[in-house]
Amino acid sequence: MLASDTAYPRLKTSFNAGELERWYSPTPEECEFCAKVVRGQSNRFGFLLILKTFQRLGYFVTSDQIPDSIFAHLAEIDKIPIDREALKHYDVSRSRKTHVGLIRSYLNVSQFDSAAHKLLCQALVDAALTKDDLADIINVGIETLVKYRYELPAFGTLLRQAKEQRTATYRTLFRGVYERLNE
Repeated sequence: MLASDTAYPRLKTSFNAGELERWYSPTPEECEFCAKVVRGQSNRFGFLLILKTFQRLGYFVTSDQIPDSIFAHLAEIDKIPIDREALKHYDVSRSRKTHVGLIRSYLNVSQFDSAAHKLLCQALVDAALTKDDLADIINVGIETLVKYRYELPAFGTLLRQAKEQRTATYRTLFRGVYERLNE
């Protein structure tokens, strides 16, 4: 099973101008927020990259996972030259970790934690009662996490949990049927 078989959001490799403008152009409020919390040009660029990609994906990615067209679009808007080396350093910096927390607060999204995991597992169990296809079960999990404003985990986590919960649900159903059968 691949992420492309589900509703799990992924970055496209190419965009038209309208998509870049609609999805990856910071609003005046976002620029103001960035100006308040970020020091330094390379940090500003990194911040805008993770803000805009997180808004689109629901999870954080590193700069090496972002297509060049998004880099070019943000660099043109912000009049900042693209410095890939500085972004590599930003990706592993304490500043980025701080910015991730600030972005979560700004967007009112919670980190995928034990409460989110519990919520996800219950949604997957409920979905497995009415759905057989793994992609459909995963999509219910994604929808639930988004509804309750949680950051999405890695796709592998969703896939593993969907398989486990579907198997557990099936075992419970099969056991119930078996126990009702007479000799």
